[in-house]
Amino acid sequence: MDILERCKNACQQHPGVVVFPDALDQRVLEAARQLKADGLVEPVLMASPFSVRNKMQTTRMTGAGLTVVDPVSPGFLEKNSRDYMALRKAKGKSVTAEAAREAMHCPLGAAAMMVRRGEAEIGVGGNLSSTAAVLRAGLSVLPRKPGIKTISSFFLMVSPSGEKQYIFADCAVVPEPSADTLADIAVASADKATILLGQAPRIAMLSFSTKGSAVHHRAKMVSAAVAQIRTRDPNLLVDGELQLDAAVVPRVAALKAPGSFIDGKANVLVFPSLEAGNIGYKLVQRLAGYTAIGPFIQGFEGGWHDLSRGCSANDIYMVAVIGLCLKRGNATQH
Repeated sequence: MDILERCKNACQQHPGVVVFPDALDQRVLEAARQLKADGLVEPVLMASPFSVRNKMQTTRMTGAGLTVVDPVSPGFLEKNSRDYMALRKAKGKSVTAEAAREAMHCPLGAAAMMVRRGEAEIGVGGNLSSTAAVLRAGLSVLPRKPGIKTISSFFLMVSPSGEKQYIFADCAVVPEPSADTLADIAVASADKATILLGQAPRIAMLSFSTKGSAVHHRAKMVSAAVAQIRTRDPNLLVDGELQLDAAVVPRVAALKAPGSFIDGKANVLVFPSLEAGNIGYKLVQRLAGYTAIGPFIQGFEGGWHDLSRGCSANDIYMVAVIGLCLKRGNATQH
């Protein structure tokens, strides 16, 4: 797990603030306590202090040194509501004071507002909340990255030996991407190879077809996305449509896609649909023994990440540490 170690080293030099909106969970409490003890993160638990204390008592945990912020404390709620009303008005979607208070009463909304104001570098939720709820909070509060219209996700996939590492996208957010959306996902995923893998991105746009071997509108959509990506950023090394073996096995690439720009050495795999991506990462995780870290949400200007509700405390720990490095863009600099 060289990537995790690099990120931990970076965070030890500059610990960051991470807010956890789904704080009333033993897994979050364990992860927050360990992150604090390791000197990597200043955790913020977004919940009632009394509820956090009761949770710790029932689980026989101690939480010395952990910061707890109550989303409904009068001053904090008023500040968040005021900022939310101003934000919605700027978008031409004014809301009432009552509606703003209701939105900011929710720990997810309050946590997203902390990230927007820079009071926390990233937010990590989803261990209790649904992905839809996490995304709604981010969409209502956080700005998009310049040039990116689509909110999507990726997993960091690491082989059992640690020698092979890939970015898989999108495996958690966009069910039926169009060519435009696929292009957005690929562009957003490209810099993750640089930040996390320390490699130039080599993007494979996946399909059941390789270079027109099957004539079908789904394959044509993928090739159309490739054309868009090359127009948007001619410097990106991208190819498709490609079957998986032609994307990651040089010998097969030489047979199926001679002259391919990535020569069977892709490190960013962009799936043509959510069902393909979700099934794909789980196959690699469960049958090939890869470690799947994520999903990480991409497309927001601030760091805002979702978790599987089946995650472990260690998963939360890793997403917080790697999420900070993504936000700073410095996982390979230490």
